This record gives sequence, C-alpha cells and structure tokens, in this order.
Amino acid sequence: MIKFFTISFFILSWASVASQPPILLQETFDNNSNDWTVGDGANYSAKIENGRFILTTLQEDKGRYLTVSPFINPEADFILQASFLQKSGMTDNGIGLLWGREGNQYNAFQFAINGYYKVHTPEKIDSLNKWKPYKKIRGLLEINVVRIEQKNKYVSCYINDVLIISFPSLPFYGRGIGFVNNTKMVLEVDDFIFRHDVKLNLPSSLIGFTNENLGPAVNTISDEVNPKISATGHSLYFGRKLSKENMGGELDEEDIWFSVFENNEWAISKNMGEPINSTYSNNLISVSTDENTMIFTTKDGFGIRERTKIGWTPIQDIGIKFTNEDAFIEGNLSSDGKAILFTVMNADNIAYNPTKIERDIYVSLKSEAGIWSTPINLGKNINTSENEYSPFLAADGKTLYFASRGWPGYGNADIFMSKRLDNTWVNWTEPVNLGAPINTIDFDAYYTVPASGDYAYLSSTHQSIGKSDLFRVKIAQEIKPEPVVLISGHTVNAKSSQAIQADIFFEDLATGKEMGEAISNPTTGEFSIVLPYGVNYGIRAVAKGFLSVNENFNLAEVKAYAEVRKDLFLVPIEVGESIQLKNVFFHQGSIELRDESKPELDRLITILNENQSVSIELAGHTDNVGSASILLALSKQRVKSVKKYLTEKGIASNRIVGKGYGATNPIQKNDTEEHRKMNRRVEFKIIKK
Repeated sequence: MIKFFTISFFILSWASVASQPPILLQETFDNNSNDWTVGDGANYSAKIENGRFILTTLQEDKGRYLTVSPFINPEADFILQASFLQKSGMTDNGIGLLWGREGNQYNAFQFAINGYYKVHTPEKIDSLNKWKPYKKIRGLLEINVVRIEQKNKYVSCYINDVLIISFPSLPFYGRGIGFVNNTKMVLEVDDFIFRHDVKLNLPSSLIGFTNENLGPAVNTISDEVNPKISATGHSLYFGRKLSKENMGGELDEEDIWFSVFENNEWAISKNMGEPINSTYSNNLISVSTDENTMIFTTKDGFGIRERTKIGWTPIQDIGIKFTNEDAFIEGNLSSDGKAILFTVMNADNIAYNPTKIERDIYVSLKSEAGIWSTPINLGKNINTSENEYSPFLAADGKTLYFASRGWPGYGNADIFMSKRLDNTWVNWTEPVNLGAPINTIDFDAYYTVPASGDYAYLSSTHQSIGKSDLFRVKIAQEIKPEPVVLISGHTVNAKSSQAIQADIFFEDLATGKEMGEAISNPTTGEFSIVLPYGVNYGIRAVAKGFLSVNENFNLAEVKAYAEVRKDLFLVPIEVGESIQLKNVFFHQGSIELRDESKPELDRLITILNENQSVSIELAGHTDNVGSASILLALSKQRVKSVKKYLTEKGIASNRIVGKGYGATNPIQKNDTEEHRKMNRRVEFKIIKK
C-alpha cells in the first residue's frame, strides 16, 4: 500500500547547489527563447512582457496550462521550479507546476492563495487529489516560489523553500513540463528552471556558433521542412507544407521547392513544378550528389527520377522491400549512391510495440549488380525505444547525423552525430548531442551538410518566421564529417567539344572495388562527385559510342577538404582516335604491371568485347631519364606486358598491334618529376573500326 505524508523539514532536498542536477532549461522570459505558446484564445491571453510570462484567464473554473517538452528520463532525478505572482482574480483555485504531460493527462503541484495546496494526478490516489490547508502561502501581488524535486524515486514539493508534501514518484504520461492555473485570474510567471540528472554527451566546445535563419527568400509563414543541401552548397531543396503557392494550394500537404545561393545570398525559392510536384503530398527523400537523381517515397517504398534533356523521367520503383507501420518515411541517399538510410516502424525495430509509433533507422545497400539489399537495422548504438528521425549520412560515408527523442537532449527531439566503425552498419560510436544552439527545447531535425562540412542546414520551429523554418549554423570542428574532395566538371566530346551525358564511376584502384557512381547533366554535361580521402581512386566516364575516359586521383595522403575542377573528355570510337590509359602502372624501372592497373585494363577488354570489329595499337612511352636505347626497349617490353594481359583475358592477338616509342613523344617537358610521370604512359589508338 502506498503511503503519503506531509512534513516540514528538508529530508529529501539536495544538500547543496553543487550536488543538484545540471540545468537543462532556464527561462527568465526576457524573450521567448524557448518558444512558449503565446497569443489570444476564446478564454485566455498569453504573452511575454517585461521579463515575465503573463497568463490571463477569463472564465471562472476554466484555466490553461502552458508546457514545453525537453528530454526527460522519468526514472532520473529532476528539479522543477518557478515563481508565481497572482495580480488579480479568483483566489480559491489552483496555480502551480506540472510535469509528465501528454494531452490532458499530467501531474501537478498546485496552490491557491487563500491557503490551500494539492497534488493533481490522473492516478486514483485520494490523498493527493484533495485540497489541504497551508496558511503560509502568500497572497495577491506577492511572489510564491514553487519547487518540485524528484530524487531516489520520491517526489518532494516545496512552497517558498518549505517542504509541503512527499510521495513516491508518479507515472509520466509524456514529456510536457510547465505551469497551470485553474480559474479566472491574471498570473505572472518567472524564473522557470528545469534541472535533470541526465548525462548529455556534448561536444567539448560550442562557443560562438549561432543559428542563422535563411530569411524570407526561403522561409514563409508555412512549414519549411526536410532540407537537402547539394554537395556544392549552392542548391537547397526542401519541402513546403500547406502553402497557397503549392500546386494543390493550401490543401496540398507538401511540395518540393528549391533555392540557389548566388551573390552571397539565397535567391527567392521556386516551386519545382511537374512532374516533381503534384496536388498530393510529395515527399523527397534525397537528391544525389550530382543533382541529377531524386528519390521519393511511394506507396510501395522508394521511387527514383532522373534528369533528362526535357525534364525528369517517370518515377520508377528501385526495389527495396520493407514493411512500414508508420505513415511517414524519412531518408537519405549516400554521396556514393550505394546506400539509402531511412526510418520505418516494423517488427524488426529495436523496441517494437504495435500500439506505439516508434521509428528506427535502417540502411539498404546497393550491390555492384545494382540490386538493393534487405534493410539492415542500425542497431542499439543508434536506435532507441523512442522515435528516430531524418538520418543524413555525410559525404565521408561514415558520419551519421540523425534526430532522436530517445537519447538525452534539450528538447522534443535533438540532433545527434555518430561515426560508423565498420562495414556491418551496426557498429557506431556513442551518439554526440550537437548541443546549443543547434538543439533547442523544440523539435529539431532534418540536418544536412554539404561536402565542405562548414555549415549545417536544419529545420526548426525555434524563433521561426512562421511555423518551422530552415536555418544554417557553422559546425564546430569536433562534430564535422571527415574531409573529402569534391570533384566537379563536365563530360565533353573530345572531338566536337560538345557536352554529352555520361555515367561516371569511381573505384578503389588497390582493390578494384567500385566505390560510387553518378551521372552528368544531359544538357550541360555537368557533374559532381565526392571522394573520401585515404584512397587511390580511378574515375571513368562512360557513354555509348565513346571510349570511356579514365582519370587517377590519389587521395591517400589528403587530410583537408578540397575542391577540384576536372572536365572528362570522351573520345568517339573512330579510326585514328587515341586515348591514354591513365591508370596503368608499372613498378619503377620494371615491365611488371602493378595490381592497380588491372581495373583499367579490364575496362579496355570490355570495350573490345563490345566492339568486335575494332583493332587497336598499343603505344608505350617513357620519360627521358636514361639512355634512349634502354628507354625504347623498356617501352616495347611494357607494351608486350599489356598485350599479354589482354590476350590472356580472351582478346585475339591479331586485334592488337604493339609499339614502343621510348622518350620520343613526350606530352610534357621532362623538367619536373610530375611532368616526367605524365610522360611515362601507355596509350591505345583505334586503327580499325
């Protein structure tokens, strides 16, 4: 049997300020920094003025509660405190603090200035739900300080530092904490403090970083949500909800809009129109690094659209099979195009409960054959028994940003960062709360980062123009992704200089493993790809009727973000056209092919197999270091090594002519090691089509 008792000394109070839980929320009402609900209703007026929250209720026995929803662990200790001053009105009904609110269910410690108190709870506990006398409560125009302390699963309630009642902890129905009155009055509230004994895993330094509203060119009185910043940081795609400018007007749940960054500011946003948008909800999951592919949710899962010269392709299902018991899906396509992370609710969730909405983050991986895997739950290092939202995998392919209600934080949902530790996708570092000002007392989510990692873009209701707005914030070094190299340029017909659309692939030359893919713009030939550092990459552009072009980018030693412009020139399959095999390597002074040459030569084999009538001349070249005769012999022997590799893979010997030119045909002066390296090369030329 539960017993409740009233005492007048401090047996459950914290011994000193130093031993109190840390402050999670402190509100002096100098502004509306925590987004308390203000405005006028039929029976009330709520405003913040002169450093106080002023609540005016107009009807006897009809009050109002005001709450915010920070992270709360119901099992952990907390302190909730505020000062109350009743200026006028009825004196015989409740004023006080409430906690654990969800809807109309909450716990509250209340007092009336005529000298009574009670504990309100939905639990059927008569000893708590009855008014009891306490004559030292201060009257009209006097301040009463109310404090609630939960410690060791007991709750103690104080008025003006005097312990009034203690009882075992009550159930939490939700996260709402705040204040309440029950009748007609003018009430001023100040110095609202919430301390909570939870550990926030925060970055070591957050000094100097502030949220920057993207302004009226992007944000409106409607909801702006789910931002997708391009890898270059110059394009922003996002959802706008229930706007009269949506294709379906104010009843249109969500349209996709975009803005571009030019002249150091965001241009006025534009609706993307058909076929991206329609008169029903349009939920954009992700935009590819090259901005030429978009992924959307469909009734069956995920659908893909690709950019064409005349618009966008019809949406096509990509083939990921899963069950979702929630009405929403949020997700992100990785920069390499090989992984989709998304949130769903189903029986594979960490804490599945069919009666409660609880989303987990999953990943589906794309094989080299283009098949998407069965979704993998990211595991308990990421997913909790509460909702996870809006996963975003940074350009490095390792750093995950996501929102959660289940990890300790400041508000309704906070944004966290974790690093992937291996290729299982279930081993992650402990999530780091990104801290203030990124996280607030409100719902913070939809975090997205360009390749540079300098700024984050996010959606928040905190101090917004209308409902939720889009913001950016400079990222502290500690929570940045690992550096990458952003390579952009055009795919071009080497003979006519005209732009062409091409498929672009990049691979690890040491392993031959394909690391990612992209497509170039069908009209401009423009492309962007992101390469994480630490790997020696081969990049190739492929288009029908052209010899694939190959480039080498050795990023094994790169340690900082960089941007590189590089056009890729594709050579038409015509007699006399030649192309350099840039990713064919030999050991120093040797004719032995290095292993990282094999992917390049295997692609040449593919070209020859796809064009059976084509014959080629292999040409070997060296720098000028050494005697001419030795260099000539070396170039001939290297060509023989390449020809041998090709013929052993099934290419007829009579389709290949080999010649060595030694140092006689340099493409650069032999004045530096870098130039000499460029002169040490193997080329092939089409001699028969």
